[in-house]
Amino acid sequence: MPSTFLRLALVLTLTLGACSSVSDTPAASVNGDTITAEALEAELLAIRNNERYRQGVEQGLAQQGLQVTVNGEGEGTFNSAFVARLLSLNVYYELLEQEMTERGLSITSEDLQEIRPQAINAVGGEEVFAAFPTSFQEQLVRRQVLTQKVRAAVTGEIAPEQARQFYDENPDQFTGVCVSHIFASKQQRDPEAARARIDDLARQLAEGADFTVLATEQSDDATAAGQGGSLGCGGQGRFIPEFERAAFSIPVGQVSAPVESGVGFHLILVSERRTLPFEEVQAQVEQALQRRQLEEFGAFVDDLTCTAEVEVNPRYGDWLDGCDDPAQVGQIEPPPGPVTASTAPPGAPGEPTG
Repeated sequence: MPSTFLRLALVLTLTLGACSSVSDTPAASVNGDTITAEALEAELLAIRNNERYRQGVEQGLAQQGLQVTVNGEGEGTFNSAFVARLLSLNVYYELLEQEMTERGLSITSEDLQEIRPQAINAVGGEEVFAAFPTSFQEQLVRRQVLTQKVRAAVTGEIAPEQARQFYDENPDQFTGVCVSHIFASKQQRDPEAARARIDDLARQLAEGADFTVLATEQSDDATAAGQGGSLGCGGQGRFIPEFERAAFSIPVGQVSAPVESGVGFHLILVSERRTLPFEEVQAQVEQALQRRQLEEFGAFVDDLTCTAEVEVNPRYGDWLDGCDDPAQVGQIEPPPGPVTASTAPPGAPGEPTG
């Protein structure tokens, strides 16, 4: 299961601000360091006032199956579940700030300049980014650098020799297939007609017809038909999921039963299955290593939450430690009802005093 930190960070790419504020009212404290209510509520207002970004956040949450909106039901209020998620992420970033200090790390102006394009892309582009107050833009860039700095300190950089070693130790992850197919398209025919078509072609094969002849003369995939149905050789991730699952599971030299995908129906023939050369899959190897590092880093941050002393203003909910239950690590349980923004009226820019 992905760590709590990674799940929240993927959903809420932008997390703006627990900067210092003239307000002493805490939203939460983390090992004695305060995240102020004023800074949190200014962050919420900035998100709400950037309509394109707010819609993106809500859609992202829905894609994760969370169905959480930013606004509450009453005027000037926020959904308490969203506030709890945002404050949870603020807790995580405060822990990273503390970790950076403990490790003697620093952030330079060059770091900020280098990461800025990534921060802009992460929120949906220059127009969305520019719609935030300047202080929020700066905080977004800083937190991108903060995460990368601490992650690199925890997991280290990926060296070229690590990629080769990972490839040598995990050959099954880099297996490729050389595959051909006969295709009946749902776009060129309606789904029922496509199904009937593939069933008829499967019957012809069962009665002794030649696969290459049928793939050349009867397949709806004109490009592959010109090569006797061949799609060439490739590793995992090249083919659509339903097709790929079948191609990596059926015996070599045996034609599959009809396989349905989103685009149509396939009769699949694998001519070879082999470990692909390192040079062909180097990018895939590096991505696998990056995923492993992200999981390692997420687990590290989750461990930080287990040892942290976190107190939450009851207005925003209760801190759930849950160290024995990975699904609950570092979560704030929201209170019932909406949360009112008390530091600025609805529609105000929401830029805190930092």
